[in-house]
Order: sequence, then C-alpha cells, then structure tokens
Amino acid sequence: MSQDRNDPVPGPHEADDALVRLEDVLLALPYDRALPDLDELLRRADVHHDVLRRDERARKLLHEAIVARPLATLDVVQRVRTEVELLTLEVEVLTDRFARPELDPAVLHHATERLREVRRRLDELRTEL
Repeated sequence: MSQDRNDPVPGPHEADDALVRLEDVLLALPYDRALPDLDELLRRADVHHDVLRRDERARKLLHEAIVARPLATLDVVQRVRTEVELLTLEVEVLTDRFARPELDPAVLHHATERLREVRRRLDELRTEL
C-alpha cells in the first residue's frame, strides 16, 4: 500500500509486489481446471481490488490466465451448463424409470448402462470445474 495505510491505492513497489503475488497464485493453480472466482484469487494473493482498476498489467495477467484454461469463453460455459442441465434431467428420468415395478429386465439393463454413462460424463465435467 502507499505511505498512508488507509489508502488502498498501492505505490509503485507495492503494485509490483501485488503483481508478483497474483502471478504466483495463478501459476500454482492447475491449468486443466477453471479459475476460482476473482474475489478468491485476490484474497489468496492478498491483492486489493483497486490494483485491477489501476494497473493494466494486473488485468493482462488475469486475462492470460483465463484464456489459457478451460471455460475461458461464455460460449464454452453455456455449452457446459446446458450439458450439465440435460444430463441432470436424464438422471431424473432414469431414476423415475427405476422406480417402476413392472420394468422389463432388458429396459432395466439399458437404463442402468445409460445411467453409468451419464454419471461418468458428469464426473468428467466436475473435474474440469
């Protein structure tokens, strides 16, 4: 922070230190998963929000970290969200099907296999998040 401890605007050395801490936090995170939310990243790096508003380097650092990871665009996020919603609906339908006492064994076998596939895909998506 600047000389006045009540002032959230960092001085030049503090801003450089904040960028180093933010970069360290970003580099420590796995590249095959989406980033935590911004507040969490800044908390981990002990960086004030004002650094992002005032320092173009901080915004560039975050931008590069975001695009280098899964779920980097809204289109991808929307696709994954839609897929999760559809898979969740399919789990509900299959669960309802299992509750029927008159279920044919062949249908039961097919539904069990499909449920296994759906759960596997949901687990894959969960690891991306």
